[in-house]
Amino acid sequence: MGDPLAVSEATYLIDDLCAKGYNIVNVDYVLVPEGHFPDPLIQANQAFAYIMEHGKEYHLNTDKIVLMGSSAGAIMVSQIGTVVSNSEYAKLLGIEPVLKKEQISAIVVDDAPLVYEDFSLACKILVGNYVKGSIFLSKSELERYDCIPYMTADYPPAIMLGSEYRHDMNVMHEQLDAVTVENDLIDPLAEKGEEKQHCFVAAERVDSTAKEAFDRVIAFIDNKTK
Repeated sequence: MGDPLAVSEATYLIDDLCAKGYNIVNVDYVLVPEGHFPDPLIQANQAFAYIMEHGKEYHLNTDKIVLMGSSAGAIMVSQIGTVVSNSEYAKLLGIEPVLKKEQISAIVVDDAPLVYEDFSLACKILVGNYVKGSIFLSKSELERYDCIPYMTADYPPAIMLGSEYRHDMNVMHEQLDAVTVENDLIDPLAEKGEEKQHCFVAAERVDSTAKEAFDRVIAFIDNKTK
């Protein structure tokens, strides 16, 4: 009621994931200036604790969890996957993960800006504001934000979609390949020569390339959960 996105194309992706048989738990999080990184990850961890406690009530299989996020949410799920699979990174952020890595069947990372040093100025302003309110991040702050170097062989199977942040998704893909984690990268520019908008998969009802990407995501997570 009153949500301007409630009756629009914004919900199609979620609707169609549900139609494929997946239960969706949407987790909200604090925004700047009330909170800064890693506050949303701490809140996500609290949400996982709630989900674990109420899993039966909501008919959730908490032994087959798929983490999925787009844009800012994609940043968070990539970092959560790292927190759960690498105790060094979890300690760096001061988080004791509720989930065990065995509970995460797959991770879907939809166009996450992760490699700060390669960002445009506009993206540095956005992410810098999220981290501490400045584009000038220290080495330790950059190490906490960019989780890719902390991804190990214990990282869950992952599928990435890259368009506006295809560079970052390619870097993550290369890291996961290097540590022999099963992963897939959907990159329309490399595969088809098509430049797509940020988080293009949300257009899967009206765009054939987005539909192909959606089907690949479903095939990947189906393989890991069913």
